[in-house]
Amino acid sequence: MESNVNKQSQSQSQSGVGKAGQRSVRENVSEELVHLRDDLSRIAHDMRMKTKDASDEIKDTQRKLEREAKRFGEEIERAVDRTQEDLVKVGRDLRRRYEKLADEAGWSLN
Repeated sequence: MESNVNKQSQSQSQSGVGKAGQRSVRENVSEELVHLRDDLSRIAHDMRMKTKDASDEIKDTQRKLEREAKRFGEEIERAVDRTQEDLVKVGRDLRRRYEKLADEAGWSLN
Protein backbone atom coordinates (compact mmCIF):
# COMPACT_ATOMS: atom_id res chain seq x y z
CA MET A 1 0.00 0.00 0.00
CA GLU A 2 2.85 2.39 0.83
CA SER A 3 4.26 1.73 -2.60
CA ASN A 4 0.97 2.75 -4.22
CA VAL A 5 0.87 5.98 -2.21
CA ASN A 6 4.44 6.82 -3.26
CA LYS A 7 3.65 6.08 -6.91
CA GLN A 8 0.56 8.30 -6.72
CA SER A 9 2.57 11.08 -5.10
CA GLN A 10 5.23 10.83 -7.80
CA SER A 11 2.57 10.80 -10.49
CA GLN A 12 0.98 13.95 -9.08
CA SER A 13 4.33 15.69 -8.89
CA GLN A 14 5.15 14.81 -12.47
CA SER A 15 1.75 15.98 -13.73
CA GLY A 16 2.01 19.29 -11.86
CA VAL A 17 -1.03 18.59 -9.70
CA GLY A 18 0.81 18.27 -6.39
CA LYS A 19 1.24 20.89 -3.69
CA ALA A 20 2.85 23.39 -6.03
CA GLY A 21 -0.16 23.17 -8.38
CA GLN A 22 -2.59 23.70 -5.53
CA ARG A 23 -0.63 26.66 -4.23
CA SER A 24 -0.58 28.16 -7.70
CA VAL A 25 -4.35 27.89 -8.07
CA ARG A 26 -4.89 29.48 -4.66
CA GLU A 27 -2.49 32.29 -5.46
CA ASN A 28 -4.10 32.87 -8.85
CA VAL A 29 -7.58 33.08 -7.37
CA SER A 30 -6.39 35.33 -4.59
CA GLU A 31 -4.57 37.61 -7.01
CA GLU A 32 -7.59 37.77 -9.30
CA LEU A 33 -9.93 38.69 -6.44
CA VAL A 34 -7.57 41.35 -5.10
CA HIS A 35 -7.10 42.73 -8.61
CA LEU A 36 -10.86 42.76 -9.19
CA ARG A 37 -11.53 44.45 -5.85
CA ASP A 38 -8.87 47.09 -6.56
CA ASP A 39 -10.23 47.66 -10.07
CA LEU A 40 -13.72 48.13 -8.69
CA SER A 41 -12.44 50.62 -6.15
CA ARG A 42 -10.56 52.57 -8.83
CA ILE A 43 -13.54 52.54 -11.20
CA ALA A 44 -15.89 53.67 -8.42
CA HIS A 45 -13.55 56.57 -7.61
CA ASP A 46 -13.33 57.56 -11.29
CA MET A 47 -17.10 57.40 -11.61
CA ARG A 48 -17.58 59.60 -8.53
CA MET A 49 -15.40 62.24 -10.14
CA LYS A 50 -17.23 62.03 -13.46
CA THR A 51 -20.75 61.98 -12.05
CA LYS A 52 -20.48 65.21 -10.06
CA ASP A 53 -22.38 67.06 -12.78
CA ALA A 54 -24.43 64.08 -14.00
CA SER A 55 -28.18 63.58 -13.73
CA ASP A 56 -29.71 62.32 -10.51
CA GLU A 57 -30.53 59.03 -12.19
CA ILE A 58 -26.88 58.41 -13.10
CA LYS A 59 -25.73 59.44 -9.62
CA ASP A 60 -28.28 57.11 -8.04
CA THR A 61 -27.17 54.19 -10.20
CA GLN A 62 -23.54 54.96 -9.45
CA ARG A 63 -24.24 54.98 -5.67
CA LYS A 64 -26.01 51.61 -5.96
CA LEU A 65 -23.06 50.18 -7.82
CA GLU A 66 -20.68 51.48 -5.15
CA ARG A 67 -22.72 49.78 -2.43
CA GLU A 68 -22.64 46.52 -4.39
CA ALA A 69 -18.89 46.83 -4.92
CA LYS A 70 -18.42 47.39 -1.19
CA ARG A 71 -20.54 44.32 -0.41
CA PHE A 72 -18.50 42.35 -2.96
CA GLY A 73 -15.27 43.27 -1.17
CA GLU A 74 -16.78 42.27 2.16
CA GLU A 75 -18.01 39.00 0.66
CA ILE A 76 -14.49 38.22 -0.55
CA GLU A 77 -13.27 38.47 3.04
CA ARG A 78 -16.10 36.29 4.35
CA ALA A 79 -15.58 33.72 1.57
CA VAL A 80 -11.88 33.46 2.39
CA ASP A 81 -12.70 32.90 6.05
CA ARG A 82 -15.36 30.29 5.23
CA THR A 83 -13.12 28.52 2.75
CA GLN A 84 -10.26 28.32 5.22
CA GLU A 85 -12.56 27.01 7.96
CA ASP A 86 -14.09 24.44 5.59
CA LEU A 87 -10.68 23.25 4.44
CA VAL A 88 -9.46 22.90 8.02
CA LYS A 89 -12.55 20.79 8.82
CA VAL A 90 -12.05 18.60 5.75
CA GLY A 91 -8.35 18.18 6.49
CA ARG A 92 -9.01 17.26 10.13
CA ASP A 93 -11.68 14.79 9.07
CA LEU A 94 -9.33 13.15 6.57
CA ARG A 95 -6.60 12.93 9.20
CA ARG A 96 -9.05 11.36 11.66
CA ARG A 97 -10.13 8.81 9.02
CA TYR A 98 -6.51 7.93 8.20
CA GLU A 99 -5.76 7.52 11.90
CA LYS A 100 -8.81 5.28 12.30
CA LEU A 101 -7.75 3.14 9.33
CA ALA A 102 -4.20 2.85 10.64
CA ASP A 103 -5.52 1.92 14.08
CA GLU A 104 -7.81 -0.76 12.61
CA ALA A 105 -4.90 -2.16 10.60
CA GLY A 106 -2.58 -2.07 13.62
CA TRP A 107 -0.20 0.38 11.95
CA SER A 108 1.66 3.21 13.58
CA LEU A 109 1.53 6.63 11.95
CA ASN A 110 4.47 9.02 12.29
